[in-house]
Amino acid sequence: MGLEIGQIVTQIIGFLIAVFLLKKFAWKPLLSILEERRSKIKSEFDNIDKEKKKVEDLLSDYQTKLKEIDSLARVKIQEAAREGQKMANEIKENARKESKDILTKGREEIQRDVDKAKVQLKNDLVNMTMRVAEKLIRERLDEEKDRKLIAEFIDSVPAQKGEGS
Repeated sequence: MGLEIGQIVTQIIGFLIAVFLLKKFAWKPLLSILEERRSKIKSEFDNIDKEKKKVEDLLSDYQTKLKEIDSLARVKIQEAAREGQKMANEIKENARKESKDILTKGREEIQRDVDKAKVQLKNDLVNMTMRVAEKLIRERLDEEKDRKLIAEFIDSVPAQKGEGS
């Protein structure tokens, strides 16, 4: 394995010529292709950053809207609870009024029944007294006394009507 200087020099010169030719004809197109590729990748990263920013903004907007919806729902629930409480109070008040009215009507009806019973009792007492009096009168009076009693009664009837009217 001997090294030959001529062959080494030839290879160095061939390498330098290849580098020169590559630099002159291929280096600029390769660099421009690499630069295009780099700018395309940078553009893609910029687009990704923009889209990421948009997504973050949308997420922030959605979270804000969700918070607003949540607070609105709480307000609606509180309003519904207040309305329900108000309706319950109205129902209770109406029930109290109705029970009071029923109680008042019941008392009035009882009083009417008591008054009717008093009148009926009075009528019954009058009828019983009349029967007792009639029985007693039949036993004690004779015809002359009967006529006298009837005449007195007839005379007193117009006077009682005048007093009562």
